[in-house]
Amino acid sequence: GLIGTYFKRHLLTALLALSRSRKTDLVRKTALLLHKKFPHSSIQPLGFDGELIATLFPSFVPHAVAQVFAERSYGFFLQTEEGSHEDNRVVAGPNGNGGHGAKSYPSLHYDPALLPRATTEHRQLVRGFRRALLNAGYVSFVKAIPLAGTAHACGTMVAGNDARQSVVDGSGKVHGMENLYVVDGSVLPRVSRVNPSLSIYAWALRVAHQLSTRGQSYERATSRTDTVRA
Repeated sequence: GLIGTYFKRHLLTALLALSRSRKTDLVRKTALLLHKKFPHSSIQPLGFDGELIATLFPSFVPHAVAQVFAERSYGFFLQTEEGSHEDNRVVAGPNGNGGHGAKSYPSLHYDPALLPRATTEHRQLVRGFRRALLNAGYVSFVKAIPLAGTAHACGTMVAGNDARQSVVDGSGKVHGMENLYVVDGSVLPRVSRVNPSLSIYAWALRVAHQLSTRGQSYERATSRTDTVRA
């Protein structure tokens, strides 16, 4: 029953900061803006030049017009760790029964209202950053990224020592299974306020190293047994 529960994602808003002057520099994506007032949030530059930013404008805006504005813009992603709630989950099929056929695809039940603390912080983050930009001479435009635009999905396979309260153990092995391991972001207890990719890589490497070590130990034991028999 725990499989699929505690789905996690970032509350994410895209922001375009527009000024009067052309931008000849590039704010790198590797930069990260933090503030102690928003402990679960971060702001990351898109790292786009004017040509790329122009592609983000609505299709009804002529490319020449979009290009003029894009050359005077910086792009940012504002993201907040939304926490975790059991009712935000992936359901296996119709009514959660798994089923078969075209109508049995998994569905995602997600409601950010279940996480009021995170939604409040994100709203304050967006307002605060837009106010700071305005004071610096930038007019900003924002667009909330919907669920369909989720880039960093985590959760749904809770890790823990108690099989009654978790799906996998501390080694990534599914409780009750001998050779089934989980090595993606579904085991992470938090999505964090930044891109979790490196954490996912580290987890996968850790599990792989443990499996490799176990395999080497098995081979050595088998070799010793064969020698004794000989």
